[in-house]
Amino acid sequence: MRRRQIVLVLAGFGVLVAAGLAALVALTGSSDEDLVVYTARLHYGEEEVFRRFADETGYDLKLFGGTGSALTERLRSEGADTEADVLVTVDGANLQQALESDLLQPLSSPAVEAAVPENLRDPEGRWTALTTRARTIMRSTERVTGDDVPRRYEELGDPRFDGRLCLRTSDSVYNSSFVADRIAKDGTAATERMLRSWMANDPVILGSDVDVLEAIEAGSCDVGLTNHYYLGRILAEDPEFPVTPVWADQGARGAHVNLSGVGIVRHSDNVPVARELVEFLVEEESQAEFAETNSEFPANPRAELPDQLAEWRGFRVDPIDVTGDAGLQADAVKLMNEVGWR
Repeated sequence: MRRRQIVLVLAGFGVLVAAGLAALVALTGSSDEDLVVYTARLHYGEEEVFRRFADETGYDLKLFGGTGSALTERLRSEGADTEADVLVTVDGANLQQALESDLLQPLSSPAVEAAVPENLRDPEGRWTALTTRARTIMRSTERVTGDDVPRRYEELGDPRFDGRLCLRTSDSVYNSSFVADRIAKDGTAATERMLRSWMANDPVILGSDVDVLEAIEAGSCDVGLTNHYYLGRILAEDPEFPVTPVWADQGARGAHVNLSGVGIVRHSDNVPVARELVEFLVEEESQAEFAETNSEFPANPRAELPDQLAEWRGFRVDPIDVTGDAGLQADAVKLMNEVGWR
């Protein structure tokens, strides 16, 4: 058996490698056969689950990292000449865009169907969720308490939060997916009213969800909107961090939730091994690794959760509409720009 090695190679594809938008991790087992994975999750430091797959099966894996949109565009450009076998994304809109470009193929797998609930799988089997992530309200535990706590997304536009709101930039796919989902379910007019009320509170616009959470801690603002797992990672390091989630709209549809997913590339020349990897990724042990590493909720409900996620689980979830949200991404970006969310 060959000695396993892990090599990090910077590899660009029409993107700035120096900015960390593309990379290759090669996980070498004992096989002469490669499985190539395009993954938007590489920057989460989640090579371990793939390393375990290589160890247990003996297959060689090559993990190409990049943003979901960049990897999808790469697949489009490569067409039938692609070396990719598996695509992993971090947003439902990326999955839908891959479907619309006919980049993924159906997978009939009793193992996947047994592991992942039907609402977290494509009806035609072209993708399955790996994890889910809530985009919800965050508040200071020190300065936002009692009746001051916002319970609905619309409340971020209440005048009591004038000068007290932080938001991430509008070019985040997490924000555009949130707004697209609101347009799909509430209509453009109602969504515009909500966003304009947010902008009327003169929010501090920051570059990342972590920036928003740190700004709340520092007192630069008191409430914000982020994905839950950013706070989960911080709390794992600092349990006294003075920010907590508010699971929004519990008296209505529930908190907005998106997903990270995986599918087999249409032009894969190694479908049996690709299928094996997808099934491996939704097993309980692998799902528990995703939860432990990145504080996301596993798609497999039987996976063990770290204490923080176990404490958070159980809130009402607004059903995911992957198809509808993806089709409204451009409308969402346009609306955010129109209301002054930059």
